[in-house]
Amino acid sequence: MNSKANIKKIAFADDHNAVREGITHCIEEKRKMKVTIQAKNGQEMLDMLLLSDELPDACLIDINMPVMNGIVLLKEIKKRWPGLPCIILSSFDHEHEVIEVIKAGANGFMLKSCTPEELNFAIKKVIAKGYYYNETISERKIEEIANSKSKPVVLNDREIEFMKLICSDLSYADIAIQCGTTFKTIDGIRSRLFEKLQINSRVGLVIAAIKFGYYTIENSALPFDEITKNKPI
Repeated sequence: MNSKANIKKIAFADDHNAVREGITHCIEEKRKMKVTIQAKNGQEMLDMLLLSDELPDACLIDINMPVMNGIVLLKEIKKRWPGLPCIILSSFDHEHEVIEVIKAGANGFMLKSCTPEELNFAIKKVIAKGYYYNETISERKIEEIANSKSKPVVLNDREIEFMKLICSDLSYADIAIQCGTTFKTIDGIRSRLFEKLQINSRVGLVIAAIKFGYYTIENSALPFDEITKNKPI
């Protein structure tokens, strides 16, 4: 039997009572984790964290909530407690949404359609390792990019400009306009970067751009210890 000291404490925010209660039950079912904070919106969770005598081991945050949504809450948490692991929950796996949570400092991203086993595994992983991104981008690829000690593949000026813009909210068509070129040219640049960096998604390009210094964020939760040392050449 686990002692109370070994039980991991979780804070959970979701505006749907039934969803919150159901996920709480899944988390607590094996008695290895306990939801110590339940909130119906981001502001309520932030207030409860500020009043708490002891921070949880991880936060589980719904992305779409009233009063204060998950992204705003995540940014507030990372500003106050940078080391507190946070997983964002969403009903959709839109690429731009994943990029937004990475830029906001999320340690993980999970779909609400995941199984209880997957969710519990993700929570344990962010507590133990610091991040978990499921099939959105393979954990192996994150580790390859994050732990790379070598300088990145040399990129030309057009590719560097593209890498700087890939972290924005711009669509590929908008990036083409920003660069003063055609969508076909931008599509070709993207394809070359996929091949050069061994990446197959925009999320992967964003992670590489952050790692190699083409784009800077304040609260990267991914393991980029060398982020300021591996400047692009």
